[in-house]
Amino acid sequence: MRIHACAGVMLTLAALAISLPAGAQKFQEPTREELQMTTDPKAPGAPAVFLNREEVTDNRSHYSSLYARIKVLTEQGKEWATVEVPYVAGYTAMPIIEGRTIHADGTVIPLTGKAEDLLVFKSYRNNVKAAVFNLPSVEVGSILEYKWTIPTTGGKVTGVVSEAEEGFYSSALANRIPEWDVQQELFVHKAHFYYNPLSDLESNVLGNQVTFFVDGERASYLLFTQRLPEGGKVSHGQKGDFTLDIQDVPAIRHESDAPPESAARYRVRFYYTPYVNAQVYWDNESRRWAKELDQYAAQSGTIRDAASQITAGAATAEARARKLYDAVQALDNTDFTRAKGEAERMQLHLKRELKKAEQVWSEKSGSGNDIAGLYLALARAAGLEANGMKVADRNRSIFDPNFLSLYQLDSLLVVLRIDGKDVYLDPGEKLCPFGQLGWAHLLAGGLEEGAQGPQYTPPNLTKDAIVAHAADLIVDANGGITGTVKVLMNGPTALHWRQLNLRTDTAEVQKQFSESLHGLLPQGVAGEVQGFKGLDTSDGFLQATVKVTGQLGSATGKRLLLPGFFFSTGAHAQFVDEAKRDAAVDLHFAVQTIDDAVYHLPAGFTAESSPQPAQLPWPDHAALVVKTTTAPGTVEVKRIFARGFILLDPREYSALREYYQKVAASDQQQVVLAAAM
Repeated sequence: MRIHACAGVMLTLAALAISLPAGAQKFQEPTREELQMTTDPKAPGAPAVFLNREEVTDNRSHYSSLYARIKVLTEQGKEWATVEVPYVAGYTAMPIIEGRTIHADGTVIPLTGKAEDLLVFKSYRNNVKAAVFNLPSVEVGSILEYKWTIPTTGGKVTGVVSEAEEGFYSSALANRIPEWDVQQELFVHKAHFYYNPLSDLESNVLGNQVTFFVDGERASYLLFTQRLPEGGKVSHGQKGDFTLDIQDVPAIRHESDAPPESAARYRVRFYYTPYVNAQVYWDNESRRWAKELDQYAAQSGTIRDAASQITAGAATAEARARKLYDAVQALDNTDFTRAKGEAERMQLHLKRELKKAEQVWSEKSGSGNDIAGLYLALARAAGLEANGMKVADRNRSIFDPNFLSLYQLDSLLVVLRIDGKDVYLDPGEKLCPFGQLGWAHLLAGGLEEGAQGPQYTPPNLTKDAIVAHAADLIVDANGGITGTVKVLMNGPTALHWRQLNLRTDTAEVQKQFSESLHGLLPQGVAGEVQGFKGLDTSDGFLQATVKVTGQLGSATGKRLLLPGFFFSTGAHAQFVDEAKRDAAVDLHFAVQTIDDAVYHLPAGFTAESSPQPAQLPWPDHAALVVKTTTAPGTVEVKRIFARGFILLDPREYSALREYYQKVAASDQQQVVLAAAM
């Protein structure tokens, strides 16, 4: 959030002490048990553990700090001797760094040198990505102890003061709003967090009369959201400070097919807001956001003329909506190409910042949100009932209604009302078909114009997300195969490859698609991509043609054993093997997968057995259908799997696992060919 603090200063202030805590850090002496520790029963197999961890943000003393004691238990744990500091030159004051390494025998090796000498800067494309320092002489069994302290800078003062006084008061106003990362990559035995939000200027002189502004609105309330283990609770002191003491915090567990970890990990987020509770906030911010969006999508003469020209000849509301959609989809979407640099914008006489939909139309270019806003304007000009909807991108975060910030909403959609039905559109997703959403915008939470409180987008239909694999295979007497595989895709899967083609080129798409075949084709079979159809359009199916060769079957006496299902069905094998699940299951979108393999048998062979026809339903969730057709010289096996759910609560995981175990058992069937006697 764009937050600044200001104070109207009209009085003489007493001298204010603005300094970091004096003296070096007094480190904690390790216990004998800590020195002799080789494993941790609370974190079996952990490479290292936090013995202590403390985060402090003290705006009264103008500093933030992190203190840690880490026990190294394995070779891998030695990596934690590299410590990252949130320092960016030009934006962050130079930190104070202290540290030491304690060997298992009690030997102490201190960290020496100034921060300027200790910090190593890791860069990414010439921008500083991280600053790190390394603790000395680390061994398995060592205890790593360190603290970094960063002075807080910033603040803004307005009023009748001289330039010299303004600089002094601005320093006195310096503040920082923390986010406590309670859960770490390592198990944490003890953690302490402290936040004093009041600067010395607020506490000593102005009596808490410094005013905070968020997005131009006066923000009178400091609130926080917390996701903590059972028993964890933030304490709010009488002096306005906040404290959290917590023990035995498990390490972050990385699970595949899960929502973004930021939505699930234990943490506390503080923020200033103009509103005292969620309902009041969302009601007011929804109106404010809708007003700004309406101004952006204003019905100018340019927009009305464009809408009229585009929809000429369209007889129905849906026909008008589709024509407008095609028109904005054809524009240059800089999310998938590049944003114009300032020099180029000046050369092309383009405005410094796009502020109206008509400017996007005039320039025939804009970001995804710019183009979505333009579609909203054109739709209204064409007489369609249209609302904007701003949602969180599920690829990055999950909407949290208790976190009172519009900045978690980053994608603009459009909702049309046609023939009494809501039609959700994603104009800012290049090549996304009309009436569909990019997967990251399915079941996404946010705000919709004219609606009360948070709203959510619907899931997709399985008919709009089909992946079909068709294999025509010639089998020889030794189990070798040659043949052709065709892959047809629509919906989110096709959109992925189409957008990759926009960002890179067809050669890169072919390379990455070839790599994806490793998870689709059986072991011993290789695929070579022959080409694509429908890569540069949103209409219809995207088709890939693949030539396959390799060893598929194995001979046993006069029999030849082939996998019953040519295409890999083990995409979610972890659901079969993992008995426990902490995070929700997030499979991005509902999908229907159709696998059809035709085996042309070698001369003299007949089909002795093949996969049994089956129907395996999981009501309201998924269904598996297997069909087998045998004829002289051929065996055809068709497998249809429809999964209707997208997100699944961890409490339903046992049912999911049980179902996938049944599916896995069905998938073990074989095609058995027998040679003529």
